[in-house]
Amino acid sequence: MKGNMFSALKNKSFRSLFTAQIFSDLGNWLDFIAIQVVIAYHWGLGEGAIAAVIIAMGLPWVVIGPFAGVFVERLSKKTVMISSLALKLVFVAGLYFSPNLYFLLFFVLLKGTAAALYDPARQSMIRSVVPEDELPQAVTLSQLSVNSTKIIGPALGAALISLFGAKSPFLFEIAGFFIGLLFLFLLPKVEKPHVVPNLEQKKENSSFRKEFLAGIRHIYITPLLKLSVILSAAAFFIIFLYDGLFVFIVKEIGFNGEEFGLLVSAVGFGSVAGSILLGNWTKWKSLPIQLMASSSLFSGTLIVAIGLGGLKIFSLPQVGWMAGAFLLGLLGSSQSVPYGYVLQSQTPGDMMARVSAAAASIQTFSMLIAPAAGAMLAKMIGVSYVMVWAGALTSLLGLGILLTRLTANQAQTAKLKA
Repeated sequence: MKGNMFSALKNKSFRSLFTAQIFSDLGNWLDFIAIQVVIAYHWGLGEGAIAAVIIAMGLPWVVIGPFAGVFVERLSKKTVMISSLALKLVFVAGLYFSPNLYFLLFFVLLKGTAAALYDPARQSMIRSVVPEDELPQAVTLSQLSVNSTKIIGPALGAALISLFGAKSPFLFEIAGFFIGLLFLFLLPKVEKPHVVPNLEQKKENSSFRKEFLAGIRHIYITPLLKLSVILSAAAFFIIFLYDGLFVFIVKEIGFNGEEFGLLVSAVGFGSVAGSILLGNWTKWKSLPIQLMASSSLFSGTLIVAIGLGGLKIFSLPQVGWMAGAFLLGLLGSSQSVPYGYVLQSQTPGDMMARVSAAAASIQTFSMLIAPAAGAMLAKMIGVSYVMVWAGALTSLLGLGILLTRLTANQAQTAKLKA
């Protein structure tokens, strides 16, 4: 391993790719805030409309994403990324001019489709332009962009709305996508991965169906990757199970609206801090699954504590809850960063788009069904109990994976001694 997290930016091609990602990620969060404001305040619509938008955002990743990965690998990654970002720019213009919810949902769906093409091409491009020994730094920087824009995007979107009006973030998003396009044009034209498929692989890749199934099969037959996808998908399900209820539980704990915003920001700052920490201390790359599982174990404990706080069984001063939120964000990075590294390191360059798209589809599906399950459970047992059970499941998931890995390691050691 060479240098710290930012040493990957010495690579000119990755620097262009990363800069384009920042503008793309930032635009996604500007967009999300503006859409909610338009729906709730300008059109006076309720929770059902917001839920419809979230479904429209995620649906392309589930339905189109895995198939899009196959097409992405047959085309120039640079061309796919430029085309996708350009289409996102056009679709955001459509969002700006949408006269009602139906038009808005249509353009949200189209934008999600373009994003489902962009991301596997970006993942594949990382493998093409970054040397193997710099992958942890590159993946961590990429995750840092995702985490930091979750803080900057909403705050900037809110500021733009207050200064220039509810729809102004769309215009800034369009400008950001245009700047991102300029950086994408700086990427190299030759981007084939340094992996030469053997004759059997060439035959297998001769049809769309076989290529599509090969991406899913690679996840299934690669133990480390399969575990990381299962762990991250389960974690996403549990997070989104309670995420929509978080505002209500925080209210029970004693936070007002402004303080709730600070609590969410604390989670975001924890995510950024975790990404920076993991980017500069990379010994975790030898045990990425154990790190992800440990993160689940400890974050589950924090989630249980929040639930107990809502039940008035457990209490902390506000600074204590803020510290807990920061730690929750930091532990979240301990899942997302190792997952990104496992995905990149355990997947051949010529399969990256297919595999990353298939994995994203599994994760997004769990994210889409979780809010409905959370709302149903909240009506049955109450919001606080949903938090307690979600936290307990998170800890049990982490503990189960840790015990499984420990047993497997012991069996392997015993086999070697024999």
